[in-house]
Amino acid sequence: MPASSFIAAGGKILLGIPHATFHRHYADLIDRHFRPRIPEPAQPATTTSSSAADARAEANLSRLRRENTDLRRTLALYEEAIRQLALENDALRGGGAVVPLPTRSMPVPP
Repeated sequence: MPASSFIAAGGKILLGIPHATFHRHYADLIDRHFRPRIPEPAQPATTTSSSAADARAEANLSRLRRENTDLRRTLALYEEAIRQLALENDALRGGGAVVPLPTRSMPVPP
């Protein structure tokens, strides 16, 4: 039986040796005999990027940045509303009077 079939089966089935044990005890055999026979992984084909694809990618990034900014503004509004509701809830449960608080001063979005 050729020695290369031992690695193909992981050494476990044909020799009765677990894979890790085979690698630990026969590292020199693996490095000298088996690893040089392993084919190199295929290199991915490099594609030339067209200007149309670059323009679409840039437009997509711009749209995502705008959406991100809008979502941050919406999140800030929700945070403020939740904060005010939590204070009102605490005041109502504690038997105190609800005092409307002024909203936090936030910069006006452009």
